[in-house]
Amino acid sequence: MKDIEGTKHKFYYGEETYTICVTKDDWWLEEPVDMSELMMKCGEEFALDHGMLPPAELCPTCRKSNTIEFTGDLKMDSVCKLNGEPFTAPNITRTQCPECKDEFFFMSECEKIEAAIQAEQKRRGLN
Repeated sequence: MKDIEGTKHKFYYGEETYTICVTKDDWWLEEPVDMSELMMKCGEEFALDHGMLPPAELCPTCRKSNTIEFTGDLKMDSVCKLNGEPFTAPNITRTQCPECKDEFFFMSECEKIEAAIQAEQKRRGLN
């Protein structure tokens, strides 16, 4: 159990009822349970509706600071899938923490990068 103060709520999933604890930057179930990906997603949505800040609000590394997002073309210097030849993935949003300077991509941006890699592979005939 965590030592952080949070609010407790009843969380209904399937035919079961759980106690979910929510803070501004995290959530957990009081009862130990193996959670499926769908259950985790439902728990996160529930927590967001009950006081947890969206992930973009706090740095996932240091959890101390709001993050800064900037969008632009991302030069991919070495990509194994493209025989190490550089190319540019257009319009990718990078997120950086002003506190710890960590830079990361959210999953939606990783999917855009993967789509750009596949498009470049097709353009180069590397499929």
